[in-house]
Amino acid sequence: MAGRIERDCLAGAERLADSPLVRGLSAPAVEAMARAQRVEHAAAGTVLLQGEDTAARFHVVLEGRVKLVRHHAGNGRELTLFLLGPGDGFDIVGLLDGRPHDITALALDPVSLCSAPAALWRRWLDENPLLRHAMLHYVARQFRHLDTLAGELAMDDTMTRLAHLLLRHFDEEEARGAPNLIRDLPHEELAHLIGSVRVVITRLLGRLRNAGIVRTVGGHLHVPELHRLLDLAERHLGGR
Repeated sequence: MAGRIERDCLAGAERLADSPLVRGLSAPAVEAMARAQRVEHAAAGTVLLQGEDTAARFHVVLEGRVKLVRHHAGNGRELTLFLLGPGDGFDIVGLLDGRPHDITALALDPVSLCSAPAALWRRWLDENPLLRHAMLHYVARQFRHLDTLAGELAMDDTMTRLAHLLLRHFDEEEARGAPNLIRDLPHEELAHLIGSVRVVITRLLGRLRNAGIVRTVGGHLHVPELHRLLDLAERHLGGR
């Protein structure tokens, strides 16, 4: 991975402690894990992980956003399986089964990451029940996300998938103050998140904008009418 590599992740231990991956661990335990890892920095657009590397090292995002994508070898289409922010880790599949995973991790922003050999993470999981418990909850959350994505791709039209994407991110931001990872994404990146293409997303967002459900200010998307967006999603579901 291109970028500057520092000695260890100790400076990022406080941010690492906020990760759901280490939830419940004591501060000294998190600090010890940070000392054993290195911090990596990369520019937006950098390929962070792919191919054989997915089973070699495990990364935790400290700053910025990372997307995990699958590419179609025939038509070049891209599907974003996960959009990760600070505290998220990758690649879970390669970590847990020790085998390469057909996935590519790309930096959407300038990113900082904590990184350690996957074998070391597996040893930590073997030795620490609290870490295993935190990882189990994290894997369940990711599995639930994939289950939702698969169902929507199979059964929902594009407008419904777009509405659900916006609802998940904007409702979570409003309800819990969670960081909104999609607010400033270009239309092409939004399309990759729901298995569509840029031109379709641009057209659908135009419809939502004309209806007053969404607006764009300074390149950032806003949804002032979440209840109307929910009504729209439910109408589309009812009509399928």
